[in-house]
Parts: sequence; structure tokens; C-alpha cells
Amino acid sequence: MDHPFLATLLRSGPVGQTILAGLLVFSIYTWAVILTKVGMLRRAERSCEAFLNQFRAASTDWLRTNRGTPVAGPLGTVYEGGLREFRAQRRKLGAPLPLSGEARNRIEAALEIEVAQELSRLERGHLILAIAASACPFIGLFGTVWGIMNAFRGISAEGSAGIAAVAPGVAEALVTTVAGLAVAIPAVISYNLLSGRVRRIEMILDRFAWEFLRVIDHSEEDARPLPTPEGEGETSSPVFARRQD
Repeated sequence: MDHPFLATLLRSGPVGQTILAGLLVFSIYTWAVILTKVGMLRRAERSCEAFLNQFRAASTDWLRTNRGTPVAGPLGTVYEGGLREFRAQRRKLGAPLPLSGEARNRIEAALEIEVAQELSRLERGHLILAIAASACPFIGLFGTVWGIMNAFRGISAEGSAGIAAVAPGVAEALVTTVAGLAVAIPAVISYNLLSGRVRRIEMILDRFAWEFLRVIDHSEEDARPLPTPEGEGETSSPVFARRQD
């Protein structure tokens, strides 16, 4: 069966076929990235929601639990990094002593590093979508210009502007234009949608880091010995005192 697109592709010159082949490779790679990212972000969102519910239910018990296996998902990675730094600072200061402001800042910095690393992993592949969305229309436009040039060459060779002279070049120009848009449109739509989902996960990670620090503050308050009668008149909060440090 003589399909118009295939017929035009076969009648195209080497330049047009090269452009179409490059756009086909871009399209396959772009759709592979899109499908992979959709599944990965869906799993990440589900794992974040499940872990956050468990963390909020257990509260300070998460700081005292020795887990044999790492917790899966982006929040699990952030939690493991914050917990490692918390235990390192606790060993450094000693069990009876409360965490200093510097120790709390180091725990916060460890959480921020883990959040940044997880976001970098979640955004992997976005560069391919951005390149496809911005470059493929211009690649198709190059094929359009080349096809129009071939149409004028056909007019010059035939000595007339009949349909038989201009049809091959115009067809090649239109096919490359459509191919460029067919690659760019899904890429730009997917890039925006996937970036929005990454931003939502980023908000969850940032909120969890703040909740992790709040749990540490609560655990420090619970472990702090009761004040002596001489200190009953003091009203300063140890949490805010640490934050001012």
C-alpha cells in the first residue's frame, strides 16, 4: 500500500531523509524519557505519601529506631541522611547534653543536601525534553527551507512552475515541518507537566525536612531534665534559643 508519508519519505533527498531520521531518533528517545519519568514520579509521590503518614504517626520514635534496611523513596533518603547526622552529633556531644545550635544547623544542612540530591535525581532526563522542545522545530524548519529550495530547483529544471516541478520539494518541506512539530509538541507539554510534579515533590521534601527538625526539637525538650525550683521563673524556650544561635 502506497502511503503518502512513506512515498514522500522515499522520494526525499539525502538531506531530507537525514533530517527525518534524526527527528525519529529524537522522538523515540523523548517518548522513552516521558514514559520512564511518568512511572518514576508516580512511584515517588506514592512512597512520599506513605512514608509521611508513617513518620507523623510515629513522631519521635523514628529517631530511636534502628532500622536494618533503608527506607525506600525520596523521603526515605532524606530521612536516612538527617538521621545519620543527628546520631553523629548526638555521639559527638554525648547523651546527657542537649544539641547545640551548631549541631542543629549541621543536621539542617544534611537535610538540605539530601533534598538537593533527590531533586537532581528526579529531574534527570528533563534536559532531553527541553532540547527536543526547543531544537526540533528548528530542525524541521531547516528541512522546510531545504524542501523549498528543492522546489525552486525543480522549477528551474522544468522551466515551468507546474505541479510536477514543485510537488516533491514542497512535500518534503511539509513533511519535515510536521515531523519537527510532532516531536516538539509532546516534549514541551511533558516537560511542563513533569516539572510541575517535581515541584510538588520538592514541596513535600522541604516540608518533611522542617518536620524532621521539629521532631528533633520535641525530642530534645522531652529529654531535657525538669527545671529546679530556682529556675522556675525562667520562661525562655530552648527551641527558640537554639534557632537564635
